Amino acid sequence: MALVPPLLVVAALLAPPLGSGAGRLHPVVLVPGYGSNQLEAMLTAGYEPSAPACAAADEQGWFQLWPNHTATRDASQVPCFADQMSLVYDTGADDYRDADGVATRVPFFGSARALIGWDQVVRQLEGMGYRDGETLLAAPYDFRYAVAPPGHPSAVGGRYFRDLGRLIQASRLSQGRPAVVVAHSFGCALTYQFLLSRPLPWRRRYVHHVVFLGSALGGFAPGMQVLSAGMDYGLPGVSRPAMLRLARSQQSALWRLPTPLVFGDRPLAVTGGATYTARNMSGFLDAIGFHEGVRPYETRVLPMWEALPAPMVPVTSVIGVGVRTPETYVFGTDGFEGEPEVVYGDGDGDINLVSLAAIEAWAGVEGQAMEVVRLPGVHHAGFFSVDFAVERVVDEIYKAGGSVELDRTS
Repeated sequence: MALVPPLLVVAALLAPPLGSGAGRLHPVVLVPGYGSNQLEAMLTAGYEPSAPACAAADEQGWFQLWPNHTATRDASQVPCFADQMSLVYDTGADDYRDADGVATRVPFFGSARALIGWDQVVRQLEGMGYRDGETLLAAPYDFRYAVAPPGHPSAVGGRYFRDLGRLIQASRLSQGRPAVVVAHSFGCALTYQFLLSRPLPWRRRYVHHVVFLGSALGGFAPGMQVLSAGMDYGLPGVSRPAMLRLARSQQSALWRLPTPLVFGDRPLAVTGGATYTARNMSGFLDAIGFHEGVRPYETRVLPMWEALPAPMVPVTSVIGVGVRTPETYVFGTDGFEGEPEVVYGDGDGDINLVSLAAIEAWAGVEGQAMEVVRLPGVHHAGFFSVDFAVERVVDEIYKAGGSVELDRTS
């Protein structure tokens, strides 16, 4: 997996001289959530089509893997998408990789044109004077991957962290101000771990403020159901085996699981013979038949979320509340293959409130500036579609940028 063009934007950022307004704005770096940027793929000689319809694709060079409009229109392409979108966990290498014969890349790194669903926020920021590729940057990534704790390889995630660091550094060199980093959903988890991976002097020099939108640093209960039932990406006619492979093969899927630190002993999945909590997640993975997920979960995920130390750069957390959110899944006689009864609680529709609010404890940490904004009735994706939520997000980005006077109507 590669980022393309490979940091060409960084070279461009270094070109404009300071002065004539270049340093007027704190550069803004946008880190999207899961599925909120494009992925491209190319099939190589090692690709073995699982269906006849997939064979023709190996002659077309690079193509758009996500969003996959072809599979939406043509059901015969759904098995191809499932094959090409899935990852492989190499137990010998202790790392994840693309499926055999599939190469992937992330286009438009550095540019907001890479993002999906951020249009209203981007337009408002551009109306305030931000310019794409200069003061407004984006750091898309392959959302199927994540990173790993020290001692465990993570080729794709590690490369993304290096590229993100270079982008943030280059933005300061170009604009003369440290960056405001704005992240959503899974992007919050990656941004948080990125900050912890950098020395504190680096964070304070290059990161002016972080704005988290719908952060889920403690995981969320629906993440368990995705691993149990699979995911279809909104495509028609995806078989259950393909849905399970799409969900379980991805490194990032295990990051969705509720963490013991945040969820403790809350019942999350209940069957006739067992109750599963965040403290027994390995047992849950075994129970749903995802035995191969236990090792990477215990060695590559749990160690990263045993604690939530404050990042020691100013943080604004914007969350939606008051939306019915799955909290506990109760399975009947059909077990995990049946449709569960859902017990609901508070949250943003996707993320449980206990996880959204976990970072609010940072407000009590000496030296950690922290602001919390709760938006009643706003769904997890509503930051980009509900007018008053979009306005509030843009306002918080403006505030995070400091005292620079901006004209929002220009």
